[in-house]
Amino acid sequence: MAKRRSSKKSNPKSSRKLAGRRKAAVQMVFGRKNYLVLLGSLGLIVLGYVVMALDNARGLTERGDHISLDSPLSLVVSPLILLAGYVGIAVAILWREKMVEEKPQDA
Repeated sequence: MAKRRSSKKSNPKSSRKLAGRRKAAVQMVFGRKNYLVLLGSLGLIVLGYVVMALDNARGLTERGDHISLDSPLSLVVSPLILLAGYVGIAVAILWREKMVEEKPQDA
């Protein structure tokens, strides 16, 4: 019986060239600082919602009214933390570092 030849040709030299090209073509969308700001902003958003939930989860009075619906923690502090988190996300997405141009040296 005749051996089948695969239609795929295996050339180790060409695969090495392609592997080198693939590594050079990969670029990160954001820089390291952008990801750190994004992570910190997400942390602020989680913190804001946790503070709001814990402040509103204190319970009821004898009359059946919520204790903390009018507290400054859930009406002022938590929304400010949330606002800072959302603004931080916008900054992390839009902010880019300035490109430094190399000046040619005079010989």
